[in-house]
Amino acid sequence: MLKNSLIKILVLISVLPYFGLFAQQELYMSRNIQSAYEEGTRSFSGMPGDNYWQNSSDYKIKVEVNPQENLLAGSEEITYFNNSPDTLTRIVIRLYQDILKKGGARDWPLPPESVHEGVQISKVVIAGEDVDMEDKKKFNRSGTNLLITLNEALPPNSRLNFSINWNVYISDKVKIRMGAYDSTSFFIAYWYPQVAVYDDIDGWDRYNYSGQQEFYNDFSNFDVEIKAPNTFAVWAAGKLQNPDELLNEKYLERYNLAQQSHEVIKIITEEDLLSRNIFSGSSEFNTWKFKADYVTDFSFALSDHYLWDGVSVIVDSTTNRNVFVDAAYKIESEDFYDVADISKKSIEYFSFEMPGVPFPYPCLTAFNGSGGMEFPMMINDGSASTLAGTVGVTSHEIAHTYFPFYMGINERKYAFMDEGWAVMLPFAFQERMVEDNFPKRRNISSYQRFAGNETEMPPMIPSILLKGHSYRTASYSRPGLAYEYLREVLGDELFTEALQEFIKRWNGKHPLPYDMYNTFNEVTGQDLNWYWHAWFFEHGHPDLAIDRVEQQEEKIQVFISKVGSIPIPIKLKIVFEDGAEAELNHTAAVWKNGNKEFIIEYPADKPVKEIILGSPDIPDTDSENNQVVIQ
Repeated sequence: MLKNSLIKILVLISVLPYFGLFAQQELYMSRNIQSAYEEGTRSFSGMPGDNYWQNSSDYKIKVEVNPQENLLAGSEEITYFNNSPDTLTRIVIRLYQDILKKGGARDWPLPPESVHEGVQISKVVIAGEDVDMEDKKKFNRSGTNLLITLNEALPPNSRLNFSINWNVYISDKVKIRMGAYDSTSFFIAYWYPQVAVYDDIDGWDRYNYSGQQEFYNDFSNFDVEIKAPNTFAVWAAGKLQNPDELLNEKYLERYNLAQQSHEVIKIITEEDLLSRNIFSGSSEFNTWKFKADYVTDFSFALSDHYLWDGVSVIVDSTTNRNVFVDAAYKIESEDFYDVADISKKSIEYFSFEMPGVPFPYPCLTAFNGSGGMEFPMMINDGSASTLAGTVGVTSHEIAHTYFPFYMGINERKYAFMDEGWAVMLPFAFQERMVEDNFPKRRNISSYQRFAGNETEMPPMIPSILLKGHSYRTASYSRPGLAYEYLREVLGDELFTEALQEFIKRWNGKHPLPYDMYNTFNEVTGQDLNWYWHAWFFEHGHPDLAIDRVEQQEEKIQVFISKVGSIPIPIKLKIVFEDGAEAELNHTAAVWKNGNKEFIIEYPADKPVKEIILGSPDIPDTDSENNQVVIQ
């Protein structure tokens, strides 16, 4: 107790200058997160603490896909690095596909025929010794987690070598991020036994995977070999290592050209599919080899009848670094013929405009499966019926490259730190790419529908506890708008500077929301806790009203009342009797002092007919109090 008290005193002394500048309103912090600051793994300046650490793994995976039986069989060798100060007595492995086991906990009901046996493990070897999988005290499967008690504890700053052999059925009945889209087209994700995160907040991440929640993974290195029939193309997260062993000369030439071309190259066309002479080698199978370094996950896809486009994009004007972008898609997916180009333009926008950070990975594949789902260096999207839909889903999923992948976000607890950013970052791009496209307004409509209802939760409620529209509102629409209106409060230049600094400090690590809040506060030199508290911690809703209007001989005063607790911008239109109009705009910063009223004064040397508050670009849960007609 004395030691902990001394740590707390030292922490408080070290951050007093910071709090003197910024902490006019304290943000609630739970006990387990407070401990990280006491231990020095986090700092109140927003920087990683002097004692920050994180663990990682090296994966060597060999997998074979049998399309006739929808079966995936794999073996993996894992080297796990314990960089923590703790001695680990067990290891936690995620078996994501156990979500489809009979009796499994799921966020949605499934048809009975979609349930299977989950991950079938045939062998586990740890530190050279076979694990007795019948010993339930040492080998315990709980939900989608496998807990293995180690014969010898793993001390700090050491590594553990182990291997697992397994197989799993690829469902064609239900596709929770992974599945068969037809008899010979598959997207494979959440598929390999994966070491769970052990961190400075909760220790082992043991949340069950029930379908809704997404990533929280360590940064690891992947060396993956994928064996498939020799009529199949394979796309994956990471750089293809052996294209010259796989592609016949004509297609290898196109593939290599696409690596450098800034115009889309058709690598495999509909005519090529008819020839059935795309892949080299005399064997019945080909082995596709991929490597991906320091990424949070690995996914892949395969098909024997998909078209393949490729293009290159420069993401860094200083180094002229190229990123290879490709799209794999069904012949009948009309919109996907443009997806390679849309992906290229999305990556340019993210690299040079918002957030203005060069795309961090060497490649990206857009696969035409279903829905919209992101993975490091891959996105899995269904076809859209409109250009706005195609641009929207493509740019949203690519935005996830930064959040959560480059930034290592814990989506299980803080989905607003990735989904909210993926909503906000491409707003301008989506509007630019499609005429009369209003993504912000659609987001506002989604938010207003639930804002202030008893089931609407603040984003800081751990995402794992939220369901349905509670999850969607807290993760997507509310934070997406919060980031956008913060940009208006700070101005483009200062906002971008703070965002880039947050990315610089925490890429390749595991930032908490507080690391983001504190970084923005420190970089901007402003106490933004009034804003963080209202938008992210507090129950509430946005609602402004015209309280009253006072008109004198040469001026008019409009008293704006902040009825709801969420700070939003003000847009006011004054309509004069002669038809002239005046539009007045203020950012949400007018509410930073906690005031509930803001007075707008405007010269009015002629009669006023009407005053209108609000805009389609600003949420307001009650528009009935937004208009005054002057008698």
